[in-house]
Amino acid sequence: MRTTVCISAFPRLVLGCALAFFAMSSSAAPTVQLEKATLAPEDGAPEGGFGRAVAISGNVAVVSANLQSRIPGSGPEESGAVYVFERNSNGVWQQTAKLTSGSEGDLYGMDVAVDGNTIVVGAAFSRLTYVYEKQGVSWVAVAALGGTNGTGNGYSVAIDGNLIAISQDPPHGLALYRRGTTGWTQIASYQNGTGRTDQSGPEVDVSQNFAIHGSWGYDVEPETTGTAFIYNPGAGGNWAQPGVTSLTRPDGDNYPGGFASHVFISANTALIDSFLFARNSAGQWVNTARVPAAQVLDDDGVTLLGVPSQFRYIPLFRRDSSNNWPLQAQLITTTGNNTITMSSTDMGRALLASYPNAAYVYEAPSNLDGPALSQDDFQDGDANGWATTSGSLFAVASSGTFRFYRQSSVAGNSAALWQNSIGNTQAIQADITPRAFDGADRWFGLVTRYTDINNYYYVTARSGGGVQLKRMLAGTFTTLGSAAMPVAIGTTNRIRLEAVADHVRVLVDDRPVIQVRDSSLSGGRPGLMTYKARADFDNVVVNPNPAFVAFADDFERVNDYWDGPSWERVRGTAWNGSWIRRWGFANIPGRLRLWGAGQGDFGTPGDQIVQADLRPTFFGGNDRWVGLFARYHDEANYHYVTLRSSGTVDIRKLVNGNIQVLASAPYPIQVDTPYRVRLETIGTSVRVYLNGTLLAEATDPTLTPGISSVVIATYSAGVEVDNVWVTQP
Repeated sequence: MRTTVCISAFPRLVLGCALAFFAMSSSAAPTVQLEKATLAPEDGAPEGGFGRAVAISGNVAVVSANLQSRIPGSGPEESGAVYVFERNSNGVWQQTAKLTSGSEGDLYGMDVAVDGNTIVVGAAFSRLTYVYEKQGVSWVAVAALGGTNGTGNGYSVAIDGNLIAISQDPPHGLALYRRGTTGWTQIASYQNGTGRTDQSGPEVDVSQNFAIHGSWGYDVEPETTGTAFIYNPGAGGNWAQPGVTSLTRPDGDNYPGGFASHVFISANTALIDSFLFARNSAGQWVNTARVPAAQVLDDDGVTLLGVPSQFRYIPLFRRDSSNNWPLQAQLITTTGNNTITMSSTDMGRALLASYPNAAYVYEAPSNLDGPALSQDDFQDGDANGWATTSGSLFAVASSGTFRFYRQSSVAGNSAALWQNSIGNTQAIQADITPRAFDGADRWFGLVTRYTDINNYYYVTARSGGGVQLKRMLAGTFTTLGSAAMPVAIGTTNRIRLEAVADHVRVLVDDRPVIQVRDSSLSGGRPGLMTYKARADFDNVVVNPNPAFVAFADDFERVNDYWDGPSWERVRGTAWNGSWIRRWGFANIPGRLRLWGAGQGDFGTPGDQIVQADLRPTFFGGNDRWVGLFARYHDEANYHYVTLRSSGTVDIRKLVNGNIQVLASAPYPIQVDTPYRVRLETIGTSVRVYLNGTLLAEATDPTLTPGISSVVIATYSAGVEVDNVWVTQP
């Protein structure tokens, strides 16, 4: 093993539902999974580099720590370490060992692998690979393999049962070892392929029936093609005389140094970079699919982990009965960390590392189906789906064209509970505007896991200011956390309460402000709640997923996230000198697209919220505009909002190149004035907020499925851009 049921609902609101095990409906969104545990070294990894390489097998997780460069002589010599964590009978992950080679500068922990009670650690600069076995409660070193050419160099290591594969270069290939009665013995050395100039050796993997290594090719004359080599034992199980299959990139784009940089093998499935191969009944390896974001293949043969790219999640794909690999889960961290660099997966568990300081364990269930997102904006004039508690006076009210759910009583506790069955994982979000408080320290808020008047989690925004997360358990309330938040009559607040496994979180304006771990309550329903307060609730979203910021960029750091070479990155004089992006061409439409947009490779699936600060600098004529695109599939299909020189803000869509105006609101757009623009595309609802105020909304059933990205855009107008956010509800 190497590193690196459909629930019925109200028809008006339900957007989709998963159909079956390892299958998704076309409208079902992937689940969002939070970490089950965060792994931290007991000594704080004093030499640094925690998360250099990771591997997981069952109840054992292995994380190496080493900051040393992988290129010999290019940096200071460091001491490496490997930390071993084990899951005990109570489900708690604890550190049980710290392994070292006792040498400095040997790049110990360059790669790690684990299978059951055996751990393999590569120390590339010494060309040694260390093997540890668990004896009783201790991890004991039992072998140091390699050390000379042809025996492996430890840049890449893999283990499956009684077989270990180690990369080697020179000669380029892999060394194969088997455990026997006398220990670990080399049984084969494969030397196909062409080495790279850094002499680092190829990636390798091994299963009981196959071994694989990748050759990136060579990018100087004579050029050689990137190739993966798969070996299977010959007659009588003889690995020294194997059958060999060489595979090049199926689409023919075999540029040197590209294909076969990442290789994995499991049963009769191989992952070579983003291409999936299957071995047919004739013994041939056939390309069956491509998953552009794929990075790691699980030993179960049906699960893939992807790369995070610029988006703050790791995608998890599972093979369905049609041999497709739909995106079924997004792995995120409650810290919002966006630097996941290493990953490993084994039979449903995943281990991610954020080099150089963190590692996280996930336990994705075998069935990732669940209730779909539901929402209510009350524009239909009814409150179907809600049940109120005794004494509550909730009713749909209106102001102009907007409708909302108003609690008008200020006597005691009032609640409206969502009646759609959602399960134990619950999140509820709403735009809440307080209208009156009857006395001091009164509040409005949200509730999850409400089973009765004596048991629920709830968040309160207090009349005197501040937000508190509370738990009512057996009739006794406990404050679990608090945070600052301004509260004022007539001011709208976007608040979200989540109860996901034992993670209970409060978010205000998409940002987590309170996070605790608590498992006291389960079941029940989400809902709206007040105490001696009158308040309006609107744009309520109920779903089984935690919200997260999928992408954020304030342009303070140079990055390659964007496709838009004519957009300058400059310090904005109107932005207090912070870095911004600027478009200054009057007669050319400007498009600043997130990298991968429209390619189906990277982005966010389904529901998408895009926010940015836009400052128009000039309009090159009448009815010119600046704006945001969401659910961007390609240049002919997306939703968008435009701030127009003619004095309107429009919600529009482009479908197969045809423009349709979905909603329009008058608003005097001024040059040299910054606007915080928020475009929400959630289910069939499309909403736009300007400077925090809901300005226009529409219903549109198109452009909902699939992976999409976002764009900043102009039409014959100049604009400055800052603080771009992409979030998922």
